[in-house]
Order: sequence, then structure tokens, then C-alpha cells
Amino acid sequence: MWTRFRRRSEYFNEPNEYRILRLVRDAQTISRTEISQQIKLSKPTVSDIVGRLLRGGFLLSVGESTSTTRGGRRRELLRFNPVAGYVIGIDIGMTTCHVAVSDLNANLLARNTFSYRAGSSADVVLGKAADLLGNLLRSKGFENEKLVGVGVGLPGLIERKTGIIRVADTLAGWQGTNIRTFFEERFRVPVYVENDVKARALAEYLFGTGKGIWDQVFVWIGDGIGAGIIIDGKLHHGITESAGEIGYNELGCAIADRKRFPLLYRGQRDFGDILSDSVMIKAYRRHRNGRKPIDVRSVLQAASSGEKTAQQLLDEVASLTSIVCIHLINTLNPELIVIGGKIVEEDGIVLKLVQQKVKDDILSVPAEATKIRPASLGRDGVVLGAVGLVLYDLFKPVRNDVVRSTVPEAALN
Repeated sequence: MWTRFRRRSEYFNEPNEYRILRLVRDAQTISRTEISQQIKLSKPTVSDIVGRLLRGGFLLSVGESTSTTRGGRRRELLRFNPVAGYVIGIDIGMTTCHVAVSDLNANLLARNTFSYRAGSSADVVLGKAADLLGNLLRSKGFENEKLVGVGVGLPGLIERKTGIIRVADTLAGWQGTNIRTFFEERFRVPVYVENDVKARALAEYLFGTGKGIWDQVFVWIGDGIGAGIIIDGKLHHGITESAGEIGYNELGCAIADRKRFPLLYRGQRDFGDILSDSVMIKAYRRHRNGRKPIDVRSVLQAASSGEKTAQQLLDEVASLTSIVCIHLINTLNPELIVIGGKIVEEDGIVLKLVQQKVKDDILSVPAEATKIRPASLGRDGVVLGAVGLVLYDLFKPVRNDVVRSTVPEAALN
């Protein structure tokens, strides 16, 4: 149970315990002496903390280092134990739910999926997810006392402090549902609830394209468009948890010349109404004869084969996406923009167009400095982000780089 794990986690109440555990995780194998040297703690202090972490099962002894050329003493090597605990990740979509169990390094050890009709009630979907997870834990032999926490990613405006869905356009009828309470009562561990796009942003920052980059923006194009913002290594939510809801931004002057978007534009008002997979597919279907099924992949394939309509359509998508990116760059000045969604992840055509159009922005210095890359986690983005919510709280990344003053020391005296 979680209470037993929490007793183990009391080792982490002091910064030094966190620092040592994080250092061992990152180093893979390391000795007590190296730990002492790297985090500037005395050897007795390090030995005391390491001893407790070993007894708690968070660290493992994995042999000894080779002796030095001078015949120095061999040192015990330590390694982080990722199966000292397990994390549940849940990705709830409009018609599909993915559930998974990971170790403490976010390696997915078991997973399952189920589908349901759009408009299904929260009670039905949450109940089935909990039952499926319960069966998964039992069938795979996961020990209940090692369950650390549950992370949930789903569309909508989420009140993180309570886990209540405040706005749920995609999940009709879910408004007011307390996701946190439901899963806490079922699994008796801490539960973290986050908007699905923000969960994807966290996943790309912790495990994907944006790993190690402290200031970045994740842009998702799927059922609509949204963003997750990472500032100084932390998800930015805003006062009403709605930071990144760029789909509600009005097109305004971006669509002033309607002739630039003859395929996509049909009087839409917001970016979320025009930049989506479904709008793109409908636009392509209007200009193509035949009854062959059309999806994002078929549009990309048609463009690659030289079909003019498909190429024009992707150019329009890229133009609008580049406008979004330029606004984000000029407002937030991030080091990286990660773009996710089938339109980018399945082919590089749109990404290359976006990169070029952003470079042509009038404010060239920030546009050239910001890298634009595709997301790398695909369908696992939300479930890994949900897992990441739990792991981030346990092992918050520490920024080691030091910002040095460009002012001469003499001027500071």
C-alpha cells in the first residue's frame, strides 16, 4: 500500500536524499566516493543516506569498481532500482482509453486499451478503466504496496488542486467530475490529473524530443490545436489552468487574405476551428472525386506523389501553423517548439514547410534561434505524460547550468 511506500519515502524529505537518488539515477552506476565529490557532502553523510536507501530498496549494490593503477581500494558501485515502485498512467480520449503500468524510470511494463462510444458517461469509462487496471496489476503480479501513484491525462480544463474537470467540450457531460477522488478511492495512492496536451508536453520534456531543454513549447494538432508550455523546467498553467489554449485565439489578421487559404477557410473564427485533422480531411474530400476512404496518411501520401491539391492543402496547414509558432516565439522566446500530431509525426513535409516559414518571420533573431522539431512519443505521449506527473513529483529535475553575468566583475564592486 501507499502508506508503506510513504514510510520509505520519508528518506526524501531532505534535499540531500533527493539529490543522491537523482544522481544515482542519472549516473546509472556510481560509488559513494563519487557521490560525495559531485554533490559536496561528507563521506559519512553520504554513507548514512546511501545505507538507508539500500535498506529501503531504492538503491542496489551492483559489485565493485576495478582497482586503480596504484592498487587503490575497490569501491562498491550503486545503481537506482527502478522496480522499487510502480506507476499507473491513464490516457482518456473521446472514444478510447489507454492504461499502462510503468516502473520508476517510465518504462511501460504492461498496458491495455478499450474503446467506447463518444458521449459515454464518466462513471462508465472511469469504472471500466479502474477494473481493467485492477486486472492488469493482478495478472502481471505487481505488488500493491509498491504502487506509488496514478497519473491521468484527458481533454478539458482541469482544476489540478482538486482533480475536477471544469470545462469538457470533448467529453460531453463530464464537467464537474472529480477524477482524482475516483481513482484515489479505488487505488489508495496519490492521483495527479492533467489536461492531455499538457501531459504530452511534459512527456516530451522528460522522455522525448525536448528532454533536457528547460524552456520549450509543445504544439498539438489533432482534434484541434493546443499547446503545453514548459518554463524553467516546469509546466506553466496560468491563473485558471488555461495556459496554452491557443485553439481559442481568433484568426484575425492571419486570415485577412482569404485567397491564401482557399481549401481550408470556410468562415471559421478560431485557430482550433481550422487547424485540425478533421478539417483538413474534409477540405481534401471536397476537392477529390471517388469514395476511397481518406485520412491524414492518405493526404500526406498524395502530396508526396506530387498531387497539387494535397500539396496546396499541406502548404495552407503549414502557413497557419507557422503563424501560431511565430506568435509563441515572439511571446515566450522558447529554445524549442515541439510539434505533435499525425500531420507532423507521420511525414516531414509539413514540418519542413513550417520551419522555413518561421525563419522568414520579420523578427528574425528569435525565429532563427528557436528550434522546431517533431514529437517523438506518438500514441504513448499522454500515457507517458500521465506517468511523468507522478515521477516529476518524486524526482524533480534540477538545473545544473549556471547563468554567468556578462557584466565585468569590476563593475559589480
